[in-house]
Amino acid sequence: MPLLRDELARFIQSEGHRVEIAAAQGPSERAELLFRTRGYVFSVLVREAPPQFEIATAYEIPPWARERAQNATTLAGVATDVGDVRFTLAPNGKTFVVNLDCGGDLAELQRSFWTSVGRLREAGVAALERILDRSESRAAANKFIESLTRKE
Repeated sequence: MPLLRDELARFIQSEGHRVEIAAAQGPSERAELLFRTRGYVFSVLVREAPPQFEIATAYEIPPWARERAQNATTLAGVATDVGDVRFTLAPNGKTFVVNLDCGGDLAELQRSFWTSVGRLREAGVAALERILDRSESRAAANKFIESLTRKE
């Protein structure tokens, strides 16, 4: 019987993407499939038994916008808005991961795979935009306050 990770890799490859299988630990263990689309690297974690799939991608936060507490609050707000998509801020505050659990049915995953990838990409871009907007707004407010205090 073919492994789920191999079937999923063939499915992604049939759509024109190169797939790398990383961290395969045996037939019943977890494996990670890596592929690139539209400039982002996506990871699909595959557990063979019982079957389970999770899709994820990461976003880098520019150095000038790395305010951990503020970004954690922003990501929590976006998560509330987008539903079952999860966000995890890296401990160093430089990146965040967007992920989605996709259940354990390969046929259903294949039917919704590209929609799920699109949802992750849209949610990640929305979160990054909010982080950048909040950082820019805060920088502008600080600059305005500094200009007022210099006039006094």
